[in-house]
Amino acid sequence: MRARGASRVTTWLGRLFQKHGGRRKSLTWQISFLFALISFLVIGAMGFSIDRMLAGELLEANDVLLLGNMSLLRGRLARLSPSETVLTSPRFIDETGMGYRKLAVAVLDEDRRILRASSEFNIPVSALPEKAIPIEAIPDRADTGSERELRARFGDLSRQWTAPDGRWYQVLLARLPIASTASGQPLAALIALSYDRSLPRELLARYRKGLLETLVASVLAAAALGIWAARVVLKRVRRIAATAGRISAHALNERLSLDDTPEEFIESTLAFNNMLDRLQDSFRRLSEFSSDLAHDLRTPINNLLGEAQVALSRPREAAEYRAVLESAVEEYERLSRMIENMLFLARADNAQARAAPQWIDLREALGKILSYYELLAEERNVRLALEVRSERGGKPRAWADELMLNRAVGNLLSNALRHGRTDCTVTVRAVARGDGSAEVEVANPGSGIAAEHLPRIFDRFYRPCSSREESSAGSGLGLAIVKSIAELHGGRVGVRSEPGLLTTFTLSFPAADHA
Repeated sequence: MRARGASRVTTWLGRLFQKHGGRRKSLTWQISFLFALISFLVIGAMGFSIDRMLAGELLEANDVLLLGNMSLLRGRLARLSPSETVLTSPRFIDETGMGYRKLAVAVLDEDRRILRASSEFNIPVSALPEKAIPIEAIPDRADTGSERELRARFGDLSRQWTAPDGRWYQVLLARLPIASTASGQPLAALIALSYDRSLPRELLARYRKGLLETLVASVLAAAALGIWAARVVLKRVRRIAATAGRISAHALNERLSLDDTPEEFIESTLAFNNMLDRLQDSFRRLSEFSSDLAHDLRTPINNLLGEAQVALSRPREAAEYRAVLESAVEEYERLSRMIENMLFLARADNAQARAAPQWIDLREALGKILSYYELLAEERNVRLALEVRSERGGKPRAWADELMLNRAVGNLLSNALRHGRTDCTVTVRAVARGDGSAEVEVANPGSGIAAEHLPRIFDRFYRPCSSREESSAGSGLGLAIVKSIAELHGGRVGVRSEPGLLTTFTLSFPAADHA
């Protein structure tokens, strides 16, 4: 039941904060409402607890007062002369409470008929407690401890009654023996003692009124405090929004300062700044990509346009037109390869290209690739070497897509032959690890790659200036394709270079159960 009630409260709060009729709830209003609600619950719970405690303390104090006076009545009863009884003694009733007018007493018979009562006693018989406490059980000196002991033995000691005029009374009923018959046999009778507790009741009512006023004032103050706190907290959010509003493709250098940032906002501020860093880097790459793409497309198009204009400038022989067309075909093939590579990278980025890995014999697969590039290597007076080994014995294998493996290693070999020195050896090394992963390295002596170019060497269309000037045969997409192929397999590609000595590209393929 308790869990169901908590669930209902949570559902109610959720509905309260949802937008209704297309109108969004203000966050300031929500925080203010929560402040007011928490204030109401906390102060209300404390006030209710104190009210219950005060009411219990007053009831207990009144019981102690009634028990003490009942003990006095018992002593007065013991001091009656032999010729007096509780019904005949003129002082027994009149001296009750020793002048304390809020106390009144009545003597009743076994059938609860009032035999004698003080003038202040106005309690009807029906309002008397159901149980009567033996007067012998009441201690001589009543206190809180004895009151609790009697309550544990007999239950509720007194009963409360409201008079028609609105006054509150608390009544205690005790059973006592009185000598009233001629034969001297004791007659059991009842004695009722009432206490007018209107004043304590009024004090309790004043407390409750004050509590209600305090509760209302606290809720209003908490709501106002919530509005102020929400505006202070949301000031940081507005600052973020203002910064975001100043950001554009030409102004990506805006960042949020951490100097005056509250601890709770540091994580979100760092995330926002990191997002801006990524956006700035992406826009930079996009700008460079567009520039490089335009440069790489302009060259073949200008070649085609220039050759066509020259050919059309005057009538020519068929052989000359044929030469122009053959040159155009070469440029078209170059454009076709560039477009094909760009489409492959686009599919890889959009998860449309997927690897179909299988176990591949590295020695056999790499041997075929080296055989394909053997003629090109001879033209450049470069020797190709293959080193393959397995750490776990048997055939060295890799879990990879064979076509993609051929393309990646082919791009690395083509890059090594294009930028390596002549009269050198390009080495292809492959290692099948004991955990099922594999690595392929392509190392070539040459001028190397400067350290400032290494972090961007796998970017699309990125080529160091010396490389761009050195050759225009490449499109600048080969290494980007190698990186995409490695990522499609769940692997990675890396490069290390010693300028003027050796450059090594490493292509890693994970094990089958980690791919």
